[in-house]
Amino acid sequence: MNITGKTIKTKVFDFLRKYEISNKSKILVAYSGGPDSSVLLWILNDIRKSIAYGLHVIYIDHGIRSETVMKDECSRIKKNIYELGLPVHIKHIAPGKIVSESKITGRSIEDLAREYRYMQIEETKKEISASHVALGHTLDDQFETIIMRFFQGSGIHGLTGISEKREYFIRPLINVEKRNIMEYINSNSIPYVVDKTNLDTIYLRNKIRLKLIPVIEEIFPGYRKSLSTFSRKMDSIRSLLTLNSPALEVQLTKEGDTWFSSGDFFSKPEYQQVETLYKSWNMWENRPFDRLPYRFISAALDYKPVLGSNILIQGYTCKLLHHKEKIIWKRVVVLSSKKSYLKVMVEGDQEIFPGFSLHIEELNEFPEDTVWFSRENLKNPVIIRSRITGDGIHLAEGFKPIKKLFSDWGVLPEDRWKIPVIEDRSGIIAVLGKPFGFKNRIAITYKNNSPDSGKFVVSASYMEMHK
Repeated sequence: MNITGKTIKTKVFDFLRKYEISNKSKILVAYSGGPDSSVLLWILNDIRKSIAYGLHVIYIDHGIRSETVMKDECSRIKKNIYELGLPVHIKHIAPGKIVSESKITGRSIEDLAREYRYMQIEETKKEISASHVALGHTLDDQFETIIMRFFQGSGIHGLTGISEKREYFIRPLINVEKRNIMEYINSNSIPYVVDKTNLDTIYLRNKIRLKLIPVIEEIFPGYRKSLSTFSRKMDSIRSLLTLNSPALEVQLTKEGDTWFSSGDFFSKPEYQQVETLYKSWNMWENRPFDRLPYRFISAALDYKPVLGSNILIQGYTCKLLHHKEKIIWKRVVVLSSKKSYLKVMVEGDQEIFPGFSLHIEELNEFPEDTVWFSRENLKNPVIIRSRITGDGIHLAEGFKPIKKLFSDWGVLPEDRWKIPVIEDRSGIIAVLGKPFGFKNRIAITYKNNSPDSGKFVVSASYMEMHK
């Protein structure tokens, strides 16, 4: 074994000793077949000869690549693991499920794949009673994550990077560089598979790795040391703030909503308020989305407490309500009833309310009397709903309350609930008046955006409305 091999193995051995991995432990290794997880698996298998912990392997087919590719890869994965004499758990996600859900919800394929992957890992961990789950993240992954989170506007927690241990998840290779991984692979003739999607720049991390980092490295050759120092500084600040300004205690209502003391919240510094908002959101079982942008929740920081029930912030089909001595997350409940509705826009024919449907599809041409949006510009998920109090749309002539728009059109108050309002994460983007004899009104930011040639667009046309 060369110097690099000895160094990596020593790092992993020291890592296991640091976190008291012993012969009473059972490790589940998340194995993709690529270089990083292959080195992790081979080293953990080698070390267990002296520590004698239990070792299982999980491989997950995300249902994204073709059946032929996955069949070949799974057979090679099985062969590699069986040669080590280890129990393997191969899990399959239904083909196309992640891609389909990505189109409907607007979430990235990367995020959904990660979510499904961790679900499978958690289930398998419970099945085999594993004490730890080992992941193959390396120092290069750490750098990519910090860069990605920085440009996404992450806070201090995100800028600390990937933790080497979180609960039972461990990352023994987090301080090992990719080039050392490849040296170890070549020196020890360890088999691995090449995932061609790692070269596909439709995925954000691949874009960062293949396009952004080479430019950063050219301009700042020492960026790795700088990012390591930066991460350590952020972790020190995070520790200090967590100690001195922890998030407030968050409790659950009988309905599953989360709440916290309004008096305590308004008396705390901004950092503590933000931490409490995110903590309460993450604990909320009824939350419509996994994540909220800072620009949305930060509006709550400017709220001035007054008597009675008041809304601090509203959007994303939810609201943060100040009621008496509590601040509570609530869904904006618009029931699919005779007088209101709320739908997530999906492709195909979609009944909005009895007797009225929309047809939504991807087109490169825009038929007359339709409303279209460049899919590239939409900030999913896209909601179709009835008007609610406070709605307004930004038009060429300025901001227009939708109540005033309906009044100008002469829509009877009892019929206003029928007219569809379309909203994405940026706010209201359209009001569909055409099927009711009025104008379609499109938000100025979307009306002026034309799709490039070949881009997918969402076109909404109207089926006959039966009265």
